[in-house]
Formats: sequence, structure tokens, C-alpha cells
Amino acid sequence: MNPLPYSVFFRAALLLSAALLASGCSLMHYHVNEQNVVHTPDRGYRVQSINLAPGASKMFVVVMFSGGGARSAALGYGVLEELARNKFEWNGKSERLFDEVDLVYGVSGGSILAAYYGLHGEGVLSEFNDKFLNLDFEDKVLSRVISISNQWRLSSPRFGRSDLLEEQLDEALFHKATFSDLINKRKGPFVIISATDMSSGGRFDFMQESFDFICSDLSKFPIARAVAASSAVPLVFSPVTLWNYAGNCDFQVPESLLALEKSKGGGWSFAAARSRTRELLSYLDREQRPFIHLLDGGLADNLSIRGMLDMETMVGSQAVRRDFRLDEMTKLVLIVVNAQNNMDHTIDQSGDVPGFRDVARAVSDIPIARYTQESERAMQASIERWQESAKVEALKNNRTPPDVYYINIGLKNLEDEEKRRELLNVQTSLYLPKKTVADLRGAAAELMQESSDFQRLLKDLNAVRSDDASLPPPVVTPISVVVPATE
Repeated sequence: MNPLPYSVFFRAALLLSAALLASGCSLMHYHVNEQNVVHTPDRGYRVQSINLAPGASKMFVVVMFSGGGARSAALGYGVLEELARNKFEWNGKSERLFDEVDLVYGVSGGSILAAYYGLHGEGVLSEFNDKFLNLDFEDKVLSRVISISNQWRLSSPRFGRSDLLEEQLDEALFHKATFSDLINKRKGPFVIISATDMSSGGRFDFMQESFDFICSDLSKFPIARAVAASSAVPLVFSPVTLWNYAGNCDFQVPESLLALEKSKGGGWSFAAARSRTRELLSYLDREQRPFIHLLDGGLADNLSIRGMLDMETMVGSQAVRRDFRLDEMTKLVLIVVNAQNNMDHTIDQSGDVPGFRDVARAVSDIPIARYTQESERAMQASIERWQESAKVEALKNNRTPPDVYYINIGLKNLEDEEKRRELLNVQTSLYLPKKTVADLRGAAAELMQESSDFQRLLKDLNAVRSDDASLPPPVVTPISVVVPATE
């Protein structure tokens, strides 16, 4: 038998490739969120059905992790380490601040740490550094994207780069866990992961209260997919798509939300609440919005602060007071971990037309930076409003109003000028050198110790730093300054 000529094999290979591509287009599909046939307001991953009691110490602690890729995860990890080092006595028992955290918000890179913390609790301290921070996560994702074996999958209009990111997150960190695991097996605080609605520009929180509007069941949704949506940087990763089943369950819009839509109150807070209400109600129009596309959560709220401010809009002020048991607490602690960077720009030193990378960075960074400043101002104003409201409620019930501590951990607040500039110039990526990770962890410890509100909290609790051998010592590494060579 004569061997077939090479050209025949080549043509056969092309036909096979075309067939694989065609099958990829028809067979490959992202994970589709499941429909909820019957609305069950007392079940699912929702604030109402999860015990968020402030605990025996009557202290309610909220931690908010910002966006910023591995930079945010490293800074946030350092904050958790510092919380674990500080202990206080309560009813004769030694307690760690780490164990007092009740609620965590996470966007973009911060969502990776937040989700792992919520799922594994104590395990985040011993595992996260090796499973994410010291892993070249970006290289592993890139390897999946450029792999020849994945090209036919990426050719499908219903499979994108974020699906590959989800797979890597699942393999390294979450191992097929879904939100039902955060209901039944959660070892850490209640976690809210946020993404950005590509159409409205509003935040989309992965909690059943949001999924109620689209008649979908969050409990069966993969945690890795929610984190991938929150981390889906435009142009780098593809949007993550949700199917909208609105109108196919007996969900009724909360009366408090309908009242907000019709309210005529003036001022920034009322305007913001009405805007948020319109974003939520838009999901009910399934004919106009049969699919919801989600992008990086940092685009809508890089500090996660909006999540706290929007909670009253979502479920109503009375429900927030009841479900968070605000009347029981004696201390409200808000920790904002702000890993926003401020890269040195050189484009103003050249008359050349800025390139694609410069423009892409400006398009992403400028609105986030401006919105972050606005969010910080809104948070400060809300804290003052909450304090006044708490005083009024306490006076009515003959109680002492709770103390409020606002601990803002931002790289821009570092006192050392050289260290501040070095860390503000750390790029946003999914991998950082080990030394940079150590610098960020050390900066977190330093910023916590420099925070006047954190020191006030420690003083009020009579807390002491722990020498627990299971924790590494605070990381303090010198910042190297590169001196350019003279010509």
C-alpha cells in the first residue's frame, strides 16, 4: 500500500481543526446560573438567613477589601495577620480581633482573599500565602489562555477568558465550592463579592437578595465564578454572563424599595438611593435585559464602601437593624483596606501620541481614582449620620450608644515617603515578587499600628499583641531605591 501524500494529511488536519472549531462553537458553554422557581425569602445565601450576631463581645466588625489584584490581596492578608496578633480579654477568655470579624466585602483582587477567608476562616492565615500570593497565578492563567488545547474552546461565543480564570481559581483555591458551602460549611465571616453591571455601571452583589430580582438560585453558583466576575478587568478578561429569569418566580419587590423609587427627598444620599433602586428594578424587565453581563467590581466601587451604603436600599433600614442586630452592639468597627496605587506617569514628558497601554491605563484608573475619593467622603458622612442615629435610638431605650471606629488602611497613608512611593508604584497584576508581597504585608502591619482609630480600639479593649508561634512575625522589609545610572 502506498502511503498517502503529505498534502492529503495536511488537508485532513485542516478539516479536523475546522470540525473541532465548529464543535467548540456549538458545544462549549459557560456555567449558566440556575433558575429559582419559587421565591423563598428565608432561605439561601442572604443576610436575613445567616446569623450575623455581633457575638459575645457585642462588637460588630466589617472589613472591606479593595481592588488591585495581588497587591490588594497581599495588603489585605497583612491586615488579617495584624488582627490575629492582637488579643483582648472578654469574660475571662482571651479573644483575637481576627475572630471578631462578622462581615467582609471584596471586589476584584480583594474578592479572592475575601472569598477564601469566608470559606476557610482560620485557614486563610496558614494557606493563602502559599496557595495564591507565592504562586505565579498570572502565568498559570496566561498559560491556559494561549494553550492550543483551549483555542477551540475560546472560539465559542459562549466561552471566554474569564471562564479560564474561573477554572484556575477553582483549581488553586476553591475546588468546586459553591455558595451553598458558604451557607453550610462557612468557617469565616459572611462574605459579599461584588462585580459591575456592564450596562448600568452599578454594582452587582453576589447575595441571594440580588439573585431574587432575576429569579435565580445563588446557592448552586460556583464561588470561583463569582470571584472571576469581580476580577474581570475589561479587555484582559471577558465579561461573566448571568441569565435573567425575572417574572418566573413569585418574588415581590420590597416595599421599602418601592417607597425609595417614589421618594422626593433631596440631598446626595436620597439621590444615590434612588439611582441604586432604578438599577435593581431594571432586572425585572426580562424582555429588555434577558442577560446580565458583569465586569470588574472595582469599576463601580473599588473600596466596597458602596456595599455598606447600599445595604439599606436593598433590604430596608429596619431589616438592616434587625438582621445585623445593631441594637445589641457596643462597638462598630469598619476597616477599609485601600490598595489603590498611584503610578508615576511619564507621558507628560513626551510630545508623542500616548500609546495603547497608556490610554488603557488612563481609561481604567482615572474614573476609579475619582470615584474612590467620592466613596470615602460618602463613607465619612454616613458614619456621622449613623452615630447621630445611634445616639437617638440609645436615648430612647436608655442605652449607651455604640462606639464607632473607622480604620482606613491605604498605601497613600504610609508615613515613610520612599516606602509610600515604592508601593504606590506596584502594578496591578495577579502575581507579585515575594519581596513585594512581604513589603505589602509589612505596610499593612505598619498602617494598622499608625491608625488612630485602631489604637483607640485597642485601648478601649485593653488589647495586647500576641506572640503566637503559629503566626509569622510582622514583616518589616527595607524598600530598595533604584538610583538611575548617570550618563
